[in-house]
Amino acid sequence: MKTETFHLELITPCFCGGAEPEKQAEIRAPSIRGQLRWWFRTLGGFKSLAARGLSVRAQEALIFGSTAGEEGQAGKLVVRVKNGPAPSTTTRDDREFHAEVGTDRGYLAFPLRSKRKRENGMERLVEYKGKAAYDWEDSKGNKLALPTFDLQLIWRGDLANWPDIEALVVVFGNLGALGFRSRRALGALRIASHSTSQHLTLALDRFGKHTNQHDWQSRICITEATARPPNAPYVNRSADDCIVTLARWLKDWRSHGRTVDHATARPPNPPHNSGFDPFAKNDHDRGVAVGLREGSPNDQTFRPALGLPIIQFFSSGKPQVDWNERWDPEKARRNRNYKGEGRFASPILLRPHRDAAGNWHALVIFVDAHKWPRDKQVYLNGQPRRVSLDLYNQMKQDRHLTPFP
Repeated sequence: MKTETFHLELITPCFCGGAEPEKQAEIRAPSIRGQLRWWFRTLGGFKSLAARGLSVRAQEALIFGSTAGEEGQAGKLVVRVKNGPAPSTTTRDDREFHAEVGTDRGYLAFPLRSKRKRENGMERLVEYKGKAAYDWEDSKGNKLALPTFDLQLIWRGDLANWPDIEALVVVFGNLGALGFRSRRALGALRIASHSTSQHLTLALDRFGKHTNQHDWQSRICITEATARPPNAPYVNRSADDCIVTLARWLKDWRSHGRTVDHATARPPNPPHNSGFDPFAKNDHDRGVAVGLREGSPNDQTFRPALGLPIIQFFSSGKPQVDWNERWDPEKARRNRNYKGEGRFASPILLRPHRDAAGNWHALVIFVDAHKWPRDKQVYLNGQPRRVSLDLYNQMKQDRHLTPFP
């Protein structure tokens, strides 16, 4: 049996709630275990176990346990959190998190927007969207220290496989995150101190099915955003700088930007956003057509490949359009309020990262292992539409991205 402790720290605010995320945030061992399992599966298991003829599923059952079949199988890996912070009851909505509409942070944390209504010159809170968080500043903007914690792993398997388990923690501690909006720069982690000598690349090289040294590159593509769109050089000197860089990079590709990209916009001539034409403009127009009960199932869309569901609103008063992964005609027949169902987690991870030397990097990770399935449709208000990976692939080729590490 092998027992090892890793000291980790949060480097961006974390909304890591449990059963009641709107009331309490806490660092929980089951959440970390789930993240370790996700990275293990995403990277295709360990080469050392694949060489013994074990499939990824068999490896996963060995390491994490399984309830499949008539008999359960206990895993060999025990995960514990030691010396963690007390649960936080500090709640944050968009304004309390300084993520108002129009800000860079607000673009990444838009689900925190509380609903407000203005009546007779006064604003009234209609629905509070705040969640409990470990934040790096108080409601007045004063700096706070984000928490640290010890991650203790107990390995009850073959000691020859311990370097693989250690590699999994190195990957999680460098590229992983916890909690709500963890794919969008929040809850990012760093291994603050540990005796491991494994570099991130060496750790990644322990994963995959083949002897190829960089087999993991067929499953994830790690890049670094080195400039703010469109062309201004920018140095990331803090986690907040990285969030700004990542938010502006994503917005440059995803935002419809009708105001700044309209034909009547001021110089330089539009489009200003890299993804406006044909991608964002096309998907905007697809939503308009569906709302007007027009269009064809052969019409192509792009944004579903970056995550679902999507709710499309129009300032012009056109009908709202809900984009969903699945559509059940029978449920729609029985319930007039049925909007569709299913979620597709974004295969693009935005990660502020601090290396061992203390330097900051704004990482954009393309998880090819979980990209949109070929020939799978999306449903706009129940109407099927084709999904293309062209936008996803163009984002990977962005000249503002460089390979990392």
